[in-house]
Amino acid sequence: MEKTKHRTQILLEDWQYQMLLDESRKTKKSLSKIIRDMMSEKFKEQIAKSGADPLFEIIGIGSGDGSAVAREHDNFLYGKRK
Repeated sequence: MEKTKHRTQILLEDWQYQMLLDESRKTKKSLSKIIRDMMSEKFKEQIAKSGADPLFEIIGIGSGDGSAVAREHDNFLYGKRK
């Protein structure tokens, strides 16, 4: 499940834009990704305090055929039969 993203426009000083371009070239990341990473770093304490546990993001990402993988995990992991 992908998080909702919002498109926005910002005005940057020339030096800010140049620094972002340099970082983009060095890291092979898009300008948007660099800005999102900077925002995450800047507000990480507020995000942590909000109670939003990133572990909950994995809920529902898997799919299966209905077989009893959890109950018979040894069989699936090691090929052991009961």
